[in-house]
Amino acid sequence: MKQATQILKVTICMLFLVFAGCSAEDGDIGPIGPQGPQGEQGPQGEQGPQGDQGENGTDGADGADGQNGNANVIISAWIDADWNLRDDPQLKTMLIPVPEVPDGTLRNSFVAMYLRQFGTSSIYNMPGPGRWTNTEYSFTFGSNSADFRGIIVRLLSTNGVDLTERQTAAFRGNRFRYVIIPRAGLSREVDYSDYEAVREFHNLTE
Repeated sequence: MKQATQILKVTICMLFLVFAGCSAEDGDIGPIGPQGPQGEQGPQGEQGPQGDQGENGTDGADGADGQNGNANVIISAWIDADWNLRDDPQLKTMLIPVPEVPDGTLRNSFVAMYLRQFGTSSIYNMPGPGRWTNTEYSFTFGSNSADFRGIIVRLLSTNGVDLTERQTAAFRGNRFRYVIIPRAGLSREVDYSDYEAVREFHNLTE
């Protein structure tokens, strides 16, 4: 009997503890539990088909051809010596008309002069002595006169000795040639004192 009483007391105590634990105030929330593991990412969707390529645009019109490099270059034939302005024993001058050049063009252009002489196949740049030691060939152009449209060639004896037929006469092979180039058309690739270089670059005939 005594044992039964003790078992009853123990049972009553346990029930009391259970009811005491349930008597906490309503609304109390227990601590937040740990975050659960993140779900796996779903499979990526397939890429859609590529769209059709657009039509090519229309080609533009071809540009106009550039102007020929010799279009504004004026080149003479070989001109025989003709001392038509002054024909003295030690000084001779001649005017070479340039009728195809508009007024004022010579003043705004580069003018090169070359000469051939008796007894040689060489072509010399002017101004200079040519093949002789006692001569000076020079030229002027572009006078301010409105009606001046030519080039004046001058031959001078530099030692006081009269000029000879071989130095002056056309039938002895004394000839001149001019090349007129607008300043904008000059090329840095060409040595204009070198006749052969000028002839090749500007396609001159012999």
